[in-house]
Amino acid sequence: MGRELAARAAAQRNGNGNDGQQVEQVRTLAQQLERMTPEFQAAMPKGREATQLVRDAMTCLRTIKNLDKCDPESFLGSLMTCAQLDLRPGVASLGHAWPLPYWDNAQRRHRAQLIVGYKGYIELGYRSGKLAGIASRIVYEGEEFEIEYHEDGDRLIHKPSYRGLRGDPVCFYSVARVVGGGYSLTEPMSVEEMQQHRDRHAPRDRNGKIVGPWIDHFLPMGKKTMILRNFALLPKSAEMLSAMRADNGIRVDLTPTANAGEVTERPPRIVAALVADDDDGLVGTSDLGDWADRIDDIASADDGQRAEAELNEVTASSSMAPGRAEAIRRAIKAKTAMVTGGEPA
Repeated sequence: MGRELAARAAAQRNGNGNDGQQVEQVRTLAQQLERMTPEFQAAMPKGREATQLVRDAMTCLRTIKNLDKCDPESFLGSLMTCAQLDLRPGVASLGHAWPLPYWDNAQRRHRAQLIVGYKGYIELGYRSGKLAGIASRIVYEGEEFEIEYHEDGDRLIHKPSYRGLRGDPVCFYSVARVVGGGYSLTEPMSVEEMQQHRDRHAPRDRNGKIVGPWIDHFLPMGKKTMILRNFALLPKSAEMLSAMRADNGIRVDLTPTANAGEVTERPPRIVAALVADDDDGLVGTSDLGDWADRIDDIASADDGQRAEAELNEVTASSSMAPGRAEAIRRAIKAKTAMVTGGEPA
């Protein structure tokens, strides 16, 4: 039924139906949300109420610029993933996740992209039952901070300042304790290193200016980056993995039982429509997950054929969404062209 709902929404947008049958018109996203309530309920854990998710979604439509312009299936898809992961969208006090609009220049329409917040990842980490504690922290000027690495255990000292105003941020780090013993401590990233990471992955406009959450919410995005680096070292639940794979993506299947990570695509180029209208023509590269670093390495080595062969092997042996595979292919070609001075194919 999830695929049928997505097809009906697409048919409504295009103004036609299947086999000459007129598709029932749904006048507003709000009405579509109401119609999807049973599907959301089927996706949610027992004891949760889909009506709360629908209320949160309605708030998102009122408060997030251009979200009401998005094609229905992408918006509903982001909510379906929230339902499966039991994350509340758009609730600032919780910081779980947000459906954010962007302008898809290729398809000439707004689409909704799900962004999981660092607090959402922390919530999933605690729920997994595998972590006894996890935190992502910022060190500010004037605070005592020291890390020593030893074979028999690392030593971390961080004493926050409580006198006067805080100084400028200096670095980020994340620490976690594993149930049953053990811990994970990331190497700290300086603000300058985090800015380099932002410059490498954040979307940009036509003039090369960074736009989006990295501009308006640099510190929370830095915390999220450290959480994800720590997650790479920690035992993970299925929900944690699904969130990591669905983050920054567009869900293409509304079936409540579908694996969110497997039915999520990441566009190779996006527009931060939250920041500017589609007329501004903003473009940028999306987060391609673990492939981002590999793409850069491959482009620097000018070996796009090897990358294509690796990608074909991965997609043939896994359930990677076709759209994500195509996004990686295009990013490889674009990056290689940038390095060699040519034009992307």
